[in-house]
Amino acid sequence: MWASQAGGAFYGCCRSLLSAGYISCLCCVDPLVADLRLKPVYATDPALVDAPLTDVPNQWAPAKGIHLYHFPLSLDSQKVRQGLEELGVKWHSHVILLPLQQQFSPSYVRINSRCVVPTLVIDGNVSTDTINILNTLASRFGPTNKCFETSEEEGACVNDWVDRAADLFIEALTYGEIEGVKKPFPIGGASQGGSYHQKKVELLSGLIETYKNDPTLRAAYEKKRAVIEATQGAMVTAGQIPAIISATKAELVELQTQLQTGPFNKGGWLASDTFSLADIQWGAVLYRLRWLGLQPLLWEEDSIISAYAEKLFARDSFQKGVVQWSKVGRKVVLPAIRYKLLKAIGLKRDL
Repeated sequence: MWASQAGGAFYGCCRSLLSAGYISCLCCVDPLVADLRLKPVYATDPALVDAPLTDVPNQWAPAKGIHLYHFPLSLDSQKVRQGLEELGVKWHSHVILLPLQQQFSPSYVRINSRCVVPTLVIDGNVSTDTINILNTLASRFGPTNKCFETSEEEGACVNDWVDRAADLFIEALTYGEIEGVKKPFPIGGASQGGSYHQKKVELLSGLIETYKNDPTLRAAYEKKRAVIEATQGAMVTAGQIPAIISATKAELVELQTQLQTGPFNKGGWLASDTFSLADIQWGAVLYRLRWLGLQPLLWEEDSIISAYAEKLFARDSFQKGVVQWSKVGRKVVLPAIRYKLLKAIGLKRDL
């Protein structure tokens, strides 16, 4: 009940405050909390991160073929994998084991200085940032495969809903402690008062010292540490998580309205008559929220959002790009054990 009431309060507040990613409206939040971060750092503080790369040559990247550096359970990796499957593109998989902090490996950071997944490499050229990667793939392979084709009017709506999905603070919802919600393995063990992010801050501090004489690596680690510290603060500050849940619920109210009045209600999809990049974004988002056990807090089981979600999940590209990679034991636990064993006997070092 509290989430529904808070969601209504946020929905009634000025939209511009939510769009900015912060809110200082004391009528909408706990009176002890004046400033709340409701969006991810990448959306609110772009100066903290390197700009997205698009087809930039990189001497450290594979010189031939299409390669994706990704993690099976990564939300953004799920989006890009589905995009590749939807386009029918054959690609080489490079799994970056986030639980083992492989995203901070020097050889990977030299490819993607943001220290995140996914990263797309096509014939030695690197593209980063999920929206940017999907746009790059759609432009390059879409026309040939007749995928993601929309009218100019639909294109504007698609872009709007792509941005809305990307602006949701999913990382905080994934790792933040939410009363009454038991997170699934392996997330549950990491949702302990920000300890998961604190360990990354400490690791990065050590890497900054280790690579203090390497300007490229030092700068990448310093920026990433700042991002993680800001994200951690958003998860442990009093009132933050309830406010993020409320802001997410407000966005889902708008999603429901769009589904009721837009193309989906006439047999189409979220923002267009045909399947689009907006559907790629929201399929992964709704799947993640349901997997985290947050659906009861955010939307009704028998609502049009659930109907839309089921249509998204049934798509073949979603099954191949998301569901089949979500087998935690096979795709995460076993590779992590194998890596640790090989490293213990000296057969595995940097990526």
